[in-house]
Amino acid sequence: MTIFYRPLPLLATLAMAAGVYVQFLRPMEYPWFAGMGAVAVFASALLMAHGRVRYADLLEKMLPTALLVFSVVFATLLAEGAWMRYALVGIGGLSVFLSLELLFLYAFMPSRYPVNGLSRVNIAYVPLTVFFTSATAIGLMTFLNSSASAQLVSRVIYVCVMAVLGVTLFRTTGHPDASAEQNRRWMLVGGLVGLHLGLLGVMLPLAMNVQGAVAMIVFGGILRMRRYLYQPFPSRAQAWTEFVLGACMLVALTVTSRWL
Repeated sequence: MTIFYRPLPLLATLAMAAGVYVQFLRPMEYPWFAGMGAVAVFASALLMAHGRVRYADLLEKMLPTALLVFSVVFATLLAEGAWMRYALVGIGGLSVFLSLELLFLYAFMPSRYPVNGLSRVNIAYVPLTVFFTSATAIGLMTFLNSSASAQLVSRVIYVCVMAVLGVTLFRTTGHPDASAEQNRRWMLVGGLVGLHLGLLGVMLPLAMNVQGAVAMIVFGGILRMRRYLYQPFPSRAQAWTEFVLGACMLVALTVTSRWL
């Protein structure tokens, strides 16, 4: 039976990449093509996990991938320029392949599964998910430019989405050594970070991609800080290097970008 499941990661990858690509060719039929690619990904994960991985474990290990897939599908709505479109096709396909390939090893060949393999790639997905979600949502609110009451509703929805996203990402990327109490505390921290980023997004008069980059840097930086609470502790020099680089990128973005 393994031979039946072995091609699923590659087939789902091709379905996702092709769905996103065709979606750009048929923008008026959004989100059907990209959405069908996402369905193929989720169906493949369920097929491989059925009877082999507990659904609770599957949800925790694959939810960050699902959020990235949703954010890629969402981003196809307003993506501009060939480079962004090809980036979405590549990121969507590569992330799906990595996650499903690791899931296959976890379900069928546990001896070959890298320790915390899915947990590691899930952390790498966080900045991308935050960027695509934030940038596209801000762009959509600006593009619609509807009545004052509709704008208020859309802003409240955006703030709530960012808060829920923060809770979910902080919970599903928790450190393997973290206790249940620590995970609950970090969920609260993630919700507060997402809430504040949502409020910042509706107040800062910056372009959509800049908004997404600011949210990505702030969210990723705070998530990275959690790593310094668990052994082996990164060095102090590494901590300062990461802090200075993050601060410089944030300042450069806000200073050099055109304010609307």
